[in-house]
Amino acid sequence: MALNITASLISDSLWGSFGLNPNGNCQAIYGISGCTAEERDLLFGNLTAYGLRMQPAEPKGRIIVFGARGGDDKSPGFDHRKDTIPICNSLIELGWWAMPVFYSDSAYDLIVKYASQGVDGYISRVNPDVYDDFTISKYENLLGTLADTYGLAGMAHPQLISKFGSKDALAKIAPLRTGLPDTFAYYDRETWREKFPTTISQGPRVVKQNRGSQGEGIWIVKLKDPSLWRKNHSLDLGTELELTEAVDNHVEYMQLGEFLTFAERYLEGGVENGAQLIDQAFMPRISEGEVRVLFIGAKPVEILHKKPKEGGVSATLKSGATYTRYEPDDPTFARLMHSFVNRDLKNLLPLLGMHNHPLPLLWTADFILGGPRPPWVDGKDYYFIGELNCACVGITTQLHLTSLVAVEAIRISEENRRMKHSCNASRI
Repeated sequence: MALNITASLISDSLWGSFGLNPNGNCQAIYGISGCTAEERDLLFGNLTAYGLRMQPAEPKGRIIVFGARGGDDKSPGFDHRKDTIPICNSLIELGWWAMPVFYSDSAYDLIVKYASQGVDGYISRVNPDVYDDFTISKYENLLGTLADTYGLAGMAHPQLISKFGSKDALAKIAPLRTGLPDTFAYYDRETWREKFPTTISQGPRVVKQNRGSQGEGIWIVKLKDPSLWRKNHSLDLGTELELTEAVDNHVEYMQLGEFLTFAERYLEGGVENGAQLIDQAFMPRISEGEVRVLFIGAKPVEILHKKPKEGGVSATLKSGATYTRYEPDDPTFARLMHSFVNRDLKNLLPLLGMHNHPLPLLWTADFILGGPRPPWVDGKDYYFIGELNCACVGITTQLHLTSLVAVEAIRISEENRRMKHSCNASRI
């Protein structure tokens, strides 16, 4: 098997494995040579069935697009995400070699061996899920090795995916204009038990686990007796709480001590395994919906307003929320876009400790309306970041954006190439 980085001629045996005439243009189409049928199937599957376009004869650069077989993000009978092949084809249209490659633990060594030889970058399109022959830590190690050891442009680097998607990012970016100051991160049981009885005494809170999705493990916490707000610096463990989980708006009741113990499950495994709790002030205007901004690099390309169903607070489709799409220049969201894109964006990665990385290729930022934040108090609406995500953001219903994705992927790869050349030149 080989991922042909040097564009060597394809062997007759490989022509047969593709079922193509050896006098045809299989090399131009796929740009790979030397695979056994078993290795080809392991890495590529049936490329002819996926609609991959002819590869350029003299590509300007090379990008691998990683995926994984299985999972809930594929159409029936299709091994790739719906947006993977269109992204590859958009890169090919711009003169770049682009190949979808299935990651599996069995393919780890083959991928490192061949992808480390002349490939400019990779795009990760693996959604967090459970797959056969797939260990997330090993996959992340592969991405890090290709970027750090072999110099590929990582889109995105696993450290950036982790820091960007971790809920404690909300505490780190609190200084932003769109950051929520009243945000705390807990990494151990002792701090959680010490601090939360104080924060909940001052007003409703939102407690978020780091893991989970679609509102799972996100709790809106209120006192069953509102007359107790702000009467004590810290509440008694027997205080009755009303809890609403964002996944489906269902309500539970617990005493404070019970909830402290209940939420400790989200700290199991330790901080080294991503266990943490985030504690934020509840913003009641969540009932007006969340605003999700989709970015390609630094460019906002779409705004999605997610409106909870009447009487609810969850903005997930599962809970009955309705979604409305807007263009990024819609005047309804001009204030938000000015605050975040023009003011905050340049400070986002430095606050996350990732100033040497480019912004993710595809990412989203979710915002919620809140009250005025000092010192910017002028009576107008203010938006606050509720979540960041760059872990395989999907554009399966926005395939028209794949050309912009390709342009940004090429920009990132070419900038990474220039940086490598500059570093190599400085060593001479």
